[in-house]
Amino acid sequence: MNSSKLIRTITQCNGSINVGGGNTICTVTVNNHITGATTASPATVNQCVGSGASTELDCVPLQNTTDATVTQCNNAGNGGGADVLCRVNPSATVTTEVPITVNQCNYSSNGGGSTVECATELNTIALAAEVTPTETPTPTATPTPTETALPAAADTVTAAPELAATGVDSAPLLVSVAVGTLLLGLGALLALRRTVVRPAHRD
Repeated sequence: MNSSKLIRTITQCNGSINVGGGNTICTVTVNNHITGATTASPATVNQCVGSGASTELDCVPLQNTTDATVTQCNNAGNGGGADVLCRVNPSATVTTEVPITVNQCNYSSNGGGSTVECATELNTIALAAEVTPTETPTPTATPTPTETALPAAADTVTAAPELAATGVDSAPLLVSVAVGTLLLGLGALLALRRTVVRPAHRD
């Protein structure tokens, strides 16, 4: 059976083919893909315990471990002429994040001339976690300072009137004209006074 779902326990082929000449052949392969940091440790094994009463066992490893990761081929192949061949790959590993147990081929093929042939392979494959790049914020443009316009220089400067023809300052000339006008006025008054006809005196 192939499965893409997370499976933690595999149990199969137990109490099977207990008749003469019956063969129990089962295999389990688990490829455990884990994304991110993880620590894999060797799988523990409990197999071929109480098996092959009348034959030489061919079990690798031949171990008796309580609460093992893999428990297989125990109390199996005890009929006359039975063969027991069981394997767990030496590099079998498990992780604490995803614990796995395999229980197979126990109490099987106990009839005469029967064979028990079972294998388990456990592989832990660590995958690097995807790193999402952090976007660098776009720097904000520094606003360009607005230049303050200086007041335009005056095209002309108001000054005392000047004589266009000569370029001579007109202020002294105005004073002279005023004095001349005053003198003319006084002269006219004196002349008027002289022309006044005086009445004749009678004796």
